[in-house]
Amino acid sequence: MNSRQEGFTLIEVMVAIMLMAVVSLIAWRGLDSVTRADGHLKAGTEQTEELLRTLNQLERDVALRASTELREPNLSEGDTAEPEGPPPLSVRSSDSKGFALEIIRSAAAPDIGLQRVRWWLKGDTLYRAVAEPRDRYPLPAPRNGVAVLGRVSDLQVRVWNPDKGWRQLSGNRQDNPVGLEIRLVRQTPQGEERYRQVLGPLE
Repeated sequence: MNSRQEGFTLIEVMVAIMLMAVVSLIAWRGLDSVTRADGHLKAGTEQTEELLRTLNQLERDVALRASTELREPNLSEGDTAEPEGPPPLSVRSSDSKGFALEIIRSAAAPDIGLQRVRWWLKGDTLYRAVAEPRDRYPLPAPRNGVAVLGRVSDLQVRVWNPDKGWRQLSGNRQDNPVGLEIRLVRQTPQGEERYRQVLGPLE
C-alpha cells in the first residue's frame, strides 16, 4: 500500500517566493515615494517659513522707522540751525552695487531710543545687521550682519512716485520713498520661485 506524500512542490514554492518578492518591491516603492514626498513637503515648508520670517522682519523694520528726520546737535555758539542727519529710510538698487536698504527705526524695547538697521544683498544671500540702540545722536553703525535668506538670484526695487507711478531704481538712491516694492527671485530644489513685497504708503 503506497503512502501519500503531502507538501508543496518546488515550483509552487518558487512561485510563492516570486509573488512575495513582487509584493515587497511594490510596497518598498510605495513607501519610498511617500518618504520622498514627505521630505519635499518638509523642505518646501522650511523654505516658505524662512522667506516669511525674512519678509515679516523687513516689513516690521520699515513700519518702525523713525517718523521724523534726525537732527545732529549743533554745539557751536550763536548758531541755532541744526544740520540734518541721515533720513529714516534710504534705499539703493543697481546691477553693479546691488541692493541696500538703510533704516533708522525705534528700538524693540520701548523708551530705549533709535537704532540703525541695514539690509543688503551680497552674492546670492540677503543679510541684515542691527546696531545697538541709543537715545541720542549720532547712532552707531550696524555691524556683524546675519544671513537671513539664501539662494536669492535676483532682487529688484521700485519706488512709488505719486505723479509717475512705480519707478525702477537703477543705480539711484531714494530717500524716504512714498512706497516701496521689492521683487526677488529665489532658486530652490523645486525650481525658480518669484516673490513680491509691497511696503507703503510710507507716510
